[in-house]
Amino acid sequence: MSATILVFLVIGALLTGCGLYGNAMQGRDVDGFAAALVQSRNLYLLLGILVLLIVLYRILYRRCDTRQRHVLSTAVRYVILVAVGILMVYPLLWMVGATFKDNVEIFTSIGFIPHKPTMEGYRAAMNDYGGDINIWKSMLNTYKFVLPRVVFTVVSSTITAYGFGRFNFRGRKFLFAVLLSTLFLPQVVLNIPQYLMYSKFGWVDSPWYLALIVPSLFAQETYFVYMLIQFMRGIPRDLDEAAKIDGCNIMQTLVLVLVPMLWPAMVSAALFQFMWSSNDFMGPLLYVKTPSNYPATLFVRLSMDGDAGFNWNRVLAISLISIIPSLAVFFMAQSQFMDGITAGAVKG
Repeated sequence: MSATILVFLVIGALLTGCGLYGNAMQGRDVDGFAAALVQSRNLYLLLGILVLLIVLYRILYRRCDTRQRHVLSTAVRYVILVAVGILMVYPLLWMVGATFKDNVEIFTSIGFIPHKPTMEGYRAAMNDYGGDINIWKSMLNTYKFVLPRVVFTVVSSTITAYGFGRFNFRGRKFLFAVLLSTLFLPQVVLNIPQYLMYSKFGWVDSPWYLALIVPSLFAQETYFVYMLIQFMRGIPRDLDEAAKIDGCNIMQTLVLVLVPMLWPAMVSAALFQFMWSSNDFMGPLLYVKTPSNYPATLFVRLSMDGDAGFNWNRVLAISLISIIPSLAVFFMAQSQFMDGITAGAVKG
């Protein structure tokens, strides 16, 4: 056994010991470093177990032949991936379980399986808050502006990307630089001038959500334009020339030739915009004033009654119901989404 492995073995044993026996000490009886050990015993326990597992892996790896090393390394990779996956998914699982808990259990238990399941959170989630608004109407209000916004964003971004990616015109490089520069402009800087402009247009508190929908007609999401341009650069220009020989005009070339090949990137743009718009809080907060027109993001906040106290199972139940459509859309279009992301990254 090498000196390095021996040192890490001792460190792992010490950390594990601090994690296991740190709770035997009382924080009021110690101070300084010892108090930190008492308060962080779970962290030390996890670190100690991790170090010991790494030492065990190194010892086994040295004693194995080539084939056994390959099997061992593959098993370790899968264990790490499963552990990271559980770590990433656990907050969502905990959220699902917390909808069936009461406030006391939510704040005293980290497990996602409720000890005393209750449906009170879902029953309270169906109540009306702020007049004639409930969770179902708020979700309907959400998709009244999300769906048009997604469609208009994809169409306008595709046309804009087609212009920058396939045509040479005067000022093209300058305009493209200006377009990309908007990526570095924080949205908070635009909130006040946009609000003043939309107020003069009469779009604030519009029942048709004009302040949220109309800007998407003008390719305001620069990220999607850039992504589609990068994807378009991987499509041979010979296809455009072949379409022109066959008698296609500019728009027919876009619709009949390029759009089918841009489809994965367009689906990725649509999914991003769908999720961002569904989770948008600041936009509806600024431009929607009537409670009956509130989307789900504002309804979740409206359901938090500060006077009577929060029933967190109700808040979490409302949140879970509101994100189910986004999760369903993502999983249904997952393959197209991954194709668009990877292709756009490689073909740039």
